[in-house]
Amino acid sequence: MHAWLRTKRDLGGRATLPRTFSAFSTDASTRTATATAQLDSGPPTSHSNLETPDTNMSARKIITPLSRVLPSVKTPVVLGAMAGASGGQLAGAVSSAGGFGFIGAGYLTPSVLQSEVERAYQQLSVSHADLLADRRRADFGIGILVWRLTELNDGKRPDQASPNKSVSDFLDVIVRARPRAVWLSFGDEQELTGWQKVIAKLDEQHNNDLQASEAESLKWFVMIGREQELQAAVEKCRCDVLIVQGCEAGGHGHSQAPPLSALLADTLKRLPALKPNNATHSTPPVLGAGGLADGRSLAALLASGCAGGVYGTRFVLTPESTYSQVQKEKLVKAKGSATLRTFAFDDARGTLGWPQGTDGRGLRNKTVEEYERDVQQEVKAGTQDPEGAKRRMERYKQAASENDTDRIVIWAGTGIGAIDAIVPAKQVVHDITHEALEVLSRVQGYVQ
Repeated sequence: MHAWLRTKRDLGGRATLPRTFSAFSTDASTRTATATAQLDSGPPTSHSNLETPDTNMSARKIITPLSRVLPSVKTPVVLGAMAGASGGQLAGAVSSAGGFGFIGAGYLTPSVLQSEVERAYQQLSVSHADLLADRRRADFGIGILVWRLTELNDGKRPDQASPNKSVSDFLDVIVRARPRAVWLSFGDEQELTGWQKVIAKLDEQHNNDLQASEAESLKWFVMIGREQELQAAVEKCRCDVLIVQGCEAGGHGHSQAPPLSALLADTLKRLPALKPNNATHSTPPVLGAGGLADGRSLAALLASGCAGGVYGTRFVLTPESTYSQVQKEKLVKAKGSATLRTFAFDDARGTLGWPQGTDGRGLRNKTVEEYERDVQQEVKAGTQDPEGAKRRMERYKQAASENDTDRIVIWAGTGIGAIDAIVPAKQVVHDITHEALEVLSRVQGYVQ
């Protein structure tokens, strides 16, 4: 911890935290997050002993407006819905630790997605039969790439054609799983609102016993990456929680996305004047995403007016994530300057259905270098080389079959330089929360 942060000390010289404090507060009209932390009376856990989680973790909470939407949340640490990384085991582990986890459905088939749902159930010690008997939802969410639904539906939006069997089978798995929330991202306004209505209707059909309870209603997380997307997300969609993703985020995002701090400032300024279209017509709590790595990141977000943070890369480096061990080891060694935003990986993989202007942040490697070289040659020649794109795809296909980490995509955000170990998800949630509590408590000493 930084030495300039003020601390209170007990008679033994150990830094201690007050049992309860308000990190910052405001009246309801400003719609700004209020965070209240409830702490045990013992000293902070030493960071030199991260292998042993604090046994009093259950007594330590950061309660923000996110907990009003998701009462099970004891700390506003949210696992991003990362396709290819956030499976059921990881999502369930984050939720069971007091945060909230999402399965990244991405390109999963219905059968594979069902397997991930079962893994989340196991982590949460619950079964589908339990959920039916108790008339409740499971405390995890499922993230959907909205454009992917359109692609599965033969390229047609819901207003152009009814869902075909591929889409119906995929969405049936989602609603029958009884997730607490669905995360929508990467789609235009018509796609977002159209597919949301389709999913909501299916949820009403399959989970009719939950519709009368606001507490058990399906919650909607909607992600934006540019200020132009804000109004539609809040006023056209049913947005219970708004995710604001900056250019620092690993994985896919808008190529023209501003830094998180700038996008948050614009969002929090404009948000109170908008007319929310969610069930309660209340301003949705805001979560920041992009480049987050530790509790200091969370404390900074809370101080800015957010209700929590979305962590991606930090949770990739856990035993529970579905990244391969060699990918994780590559990330552990990476420095903060090792990532960049590029179209190279989608070009090489042939995953070109993403909305216009979308690229991805990952570790620079040979695939990126060859893409940049080929593009420069095409620019000089004044013409495109279809054979060049074909060669890049063939090289990548071979690299993927060999798990060649010098070529395959390894998505990562700018916070990767602050992460140097593979740590269980429960420990990650604990460490982020503990550090955020410590920072908020010390900074409170500045207020006279």
